[in-house]
Amino acid sequence: MRCAGWIVGVVFLLGCLGCGGPGWYVNRDLEGPGHVLVGYGQGETMAEARADAAREIAESLGVRVSSTGEMVREQGPGGSSGYARFRVSLVSRFVLDDLTPVKHGKAGGTHFVALAYDNRTFMQKLGDGRMGERTPGQVHASGYKASLPFSYNLSFLGIFPDDYHLVRRHGGWAMGVAQKVYPIPPEEWFRQLFVEKPENQGLRLVVTPSGVLRSGRCYRVLVTPPQTTGYLSLYHVSESGQTLRLMANQPVTSREPVSYPDAERYKGLEAIATDGNGSRDMILATWAPEPMETPVTPPPVASTPWPGADERTFSYGDLLDSLKDALWASRFVWILGR
Repeated sequence: MRCAGWIVGVVFLLGCLGCGGPGWYVNRDLEGPGHVLVGYGQGETMAEARADAAREIAESLGVRVSSTGEMVREQGPGGSSGYARFRVSLVSRFVLDDLTPVKHGKAGGTHFVALAYDNRTFMQKLGDGRMGERTPGQVHASGYKASLPFSYNLSFLGIFPDDYHLVRRHGGWAMGVAQKVYPIPPEEWFRQLFVEKPENQGLRLVVTPSGVLRSGRCYRVLVTPPQTTGYLSLYHVSESGQTLRLMANQPVTSREPVSYPDAERYKGLEAIATDGNGSRDMILATWAPEPMETPVTPPPVASTPWPGADERTFSYGDLLDSLKDALWASRFVWILGR
């Protein structure tokens, strides 16, 4: 009886040890470069295990971001501290889509997995995307894409506007360069890839009323062309990167301001906050001596105020590539939450 009891005890003990998972999961000893975070997860399915590991990494990164909230805060005209909290939540969601499997296994019907996340800054990662031995240097900022802070910063890595393209990735945005894809952190998205310049070489853009708008209020856009000839186009770009063509290749016959929308038919454009903390939209006007081609692509999958089936919508990345050297002017529209 003693022998039988001893055997049962050993079996029970081994069973309990088995419940802890593989050795690498129990010990959490998978190591990589110092900039790599490793998260461990378990679940009844591999999908549940991956989600568990992703949550662990998201929590780790979220703590890091929260402790340096001033570094990621995007202050709007209202100066609300809610922007910092909003950015932290975006970072956490972003992490879930940018993970690399390290190891996985199954024990006792439970799946175990280890996922890795490259915790380097976006620009540090882009060091891998240098264009060969090209000499870094400042880009000549003529077109809208070349005028972005993003293009200016990339030029010091030898990456110029024609070298990169914006693409949708897992509900977010990424930069494609040299056959590699680099996810763009949400905290970098707006400040690096949007720029405000209300007047540019005679092209003038006015949004009225000015200042911060409450969600639901209407506003109007006035565009003054730089010459008495040429063609004007007008775009609305949401913070999520969905672009709506408001006006395409309208012939210019004078230097009188062009009002959009038509005041005789419409009250104006409606300011719509797509997040509880408010939204930042952009109005972009272009002038060109000849008609410009407009991108014709499916609209991006994003939560925006514009109808997904609207044939005038397309992605911000396609807009950047289509503008080329067109003269442009832009104005931000700040919208308070409801």
